[in-house]
Parts: sequence; C-alpha cells; structure tokens
Amino acid sequence: MVDHIERSDLIEWAHHEHLHLSRLFDDLRVTFNRIALGELEGAAREDALDQAVEDLEVALDDMLEHFNEEEEVYFLAIEQRFPEYSEQITALKDAHEDICTKTQTLQRHLRSQRDQIATMSAALIALINEVAVAVERHNAGEHEVFDLALARLSEDDRIELMVRKKSLG
Repeated sequence: MVDHIERSDLIEWAHHEHLHLSRLFDDLRVTFNRIALGELEGAAREDALDQAVEDLEVALDDMLEHFNEEEEVYFLAIEQRFPEYSEQITALKDAHEDICTKTQTLQRHLRSQRDQIATMSAALIALINEVAVAVERHNAGEHEVFDLALARLSEDDRIELMVRKKSLG
C-alpha cells in the first residue's frame, strides 16, 4: 500500500515514459535517414527494416498502454478536480489519437511496400518526422499540464492517482 508520494514521483513516471517513446522515434528517424542516404543496403537494410517494424510495434503497444493510463487516471483526475484544464486535456487526447493513427500508417507502409522502401524513403522520413514532432509537442503539453495541476493535488489525491495507475497494470 502506498502511504506517501511526492508530486515529482508522478511527474517522473510521465517523463520516463515520454523519453522512451521519443527515443524510439528518434531511432526510426536515424534508420530511415541512413536508408535514404544509401548507407544501408542489402542484408543491412533488411535487418534495419525488420528492426523498424519491430520498433513500431513496440512503440504502438507502449503508446496505447501509456495513453490509456494517462486518460483513465491522470487526465480524468485532473479534469475532475481542475475543469480549467479541460481544453488542454481534450487536445492531449486528440494528440494521442493522431500519434497512434500515424504510427499505424507507418506500420502499414513498412509491411505492404517494403520492396519500394528506397523510392519512398522521403515520404516515410516525412511521416516519421511528423510523428516524432507530434510526440515531442505532446510531451511538452502534458508536462505543462502535469506540472501545474499535480502541484495542486493533495498528498491523498497523489496517493490515489498512483494506486489507480498501479491497478491498471
């Protein structure tokens, strides 16, 4: 049972998750830039593409879990206690949808058009960059809301949030 939790513990959880997602998309960006520049060919390119497909699956799974925790625990609690954040929360939820949709689009492209990756690498890089930028903007928006709202929560409310978060798995 949790009997004490600092606001910084809640913020640290979000920050850790956001860094993980940002790194995944940064790695994907590097991979596709290397393919576009012709630095990866043959078996090395195939291995990189296999890893990219796997990374996108991990990213999507991790995002869905993370976004679910945010929406069902943090966003809900913040919106209930501080209705003045409702517009920002709605925008953050919309960003979740947008990021997931773009990630699924990347997955489809990699699976269905793998043999044309070299010719479509510019489009893939643009889409990966869009997702990476969307993740970064989303992270900044969340940190702003979390920093302001979580600072206003009582310790009992912070404990309740962490218990609810842990109950999701």
